[in-house]
Amino acid sequence: MTNLAIQIKGLTKIYPPDNRAVDTLDLEIKEGEIMALLGPNGAGKSTTIRAASTLCGFDEGSVMVAGFDVDTHSLEVRQAIGVVAQQTGIDYFLTGRENMMLQGHLYRMKKADINDRIAELASYFELNDSIDNLVSTYSGGMRRKLDIACALIHRPKVLFLDEPTLGLDIKNRKILWKHIDKLNKEFGLTILLTTHYLEEADNLSHQVAIINNGKVQVVDTPDALKNSIHGDSITVTFDDVGKNEQAFFHVAQQQPYIKGTTWEDNKLHLYVEDGGANVAALIAVAADNGAKIINLSLSRPTLDDVFLKYTGSSISEVKEDEGDEWWKQWAGKGGNTGKWKNQWGANDSDAEEGSESEDQAWKNSHWAKNGDNGENLGTQKRDVAQSQPGAWSAKQQQRPDSNNTTSEQGSQKWDQSQQGDWQNNEWNKNKDGGEK
Repeated sequence: MTNLAIQIKGLTKIYPPDNRAVDTLDLEIKEGEIMALLGPNGAGKSTTIRAASTLCGFDEGSVMVAGFDVDTHSLEVRQAIGVVAQQTGIDYFLTGRENMMLQGHLYRMKKADINDRIAELASYFELNDSIDNLVSTYSGGMRRKLDIACALIHRPKVLFLDEPTLGLDIKNRKILWKHIDKLNKEFGLTILLTTHYLEEADNLSHQVAIINNGKVQVVDTPDALKNSIHGDSITVTFDDVGKNEQAFFHVAQQQPYIKGTTWEDNKLHLYVEDGGANVAALIAVAADNGAKIINLSLSRPTLDDVFLKYTGSSISEVKEDEGDEWWKQWAGKGGNTGKWKNQWGANDSDAEEGSESEDQAWKNSHWAKNGDNGENLGTQKRDVAQSQPGAWSAKQQQRPDSNNTTSEQGSQKWDQSQQGDWQNNEWNKNKDGGEK
């Protein structure tokens, strides 16, 4: 019997008040297999990965990863897995090497082992020339490769990739696909990934699981899923769906060569035997019923047809949620404009290599210049204060805590208050046997 790298049974995750992000989900992934979770936004893909990687608790069910129960052996699970989230986990103010070194220390690896691993992964992901550059100068594709390299630093058995190529251009997307495929084939790494891209799921995965409303609708190989849509796919697009178009639909359903139908807004998807031979007959039925067709296409079934069958919408209609750029979280309410965008937004390109202009922009930025010369804002303020000692003393005398007795009393009250808060807070009460 083939060993299972991931086994999920009856997984349920409920967010208040009653949002079932995942609802009695079952999933099995064999060792050395790539499985793609395909589903619309809000289907439960990311929540499933978070639960399986110990990043969130769950309400019902069981999850086994690399032979360990996520509930009772979370530390062993974390040692056995690598996780790459949708939003990057790397530090833009460190170099690529420093990011990987930090990750290695978090896993308590020996320094020599970390250095060997950094050299190995930098070569594998073609980052040798930029490994000692600040990550803020990296392109989008380079950052994503560094993200995956950091997740692999401790040699995990299972890798979770949540939308690994989201936001990348097609060139960088294909480069990353090549690396993911090599990781699986050369090192036998088990990979569970979520994706919006049909080509990604079709080309990379051994199995595809279509998930909708927190439940797995179907699991099979890409070819088997496409073959389950019998015959050819004819898509008929109407200008508007009125009585004539509905009449055409009802008559078409009764034709012996029609094996299935699905509506998607003003598009009617028809699955037929020998589509080429029956297109003319369908057009004649439409003309007889006065239906106004503005477009008709014939193709072999794709994963999009399978996705449409189980979710009721086309994957091409799913809107990507890329989240805010990394620097917006520091930018306050003016995150979309202003100096933060000018300083950091220019570096968020999808080019394969960081350009000289990006590197120069970093060197010319206010932050970098202050960091290099030691002339930070704190030093500047201190120099001003020293040049005006009279003004500084006057301000000190006006401070309410300048009296030592008052300051000490305030400090004692603060300490007592903090100690009471610590003893009574939920985290401290539950830390030895808290809920999931």
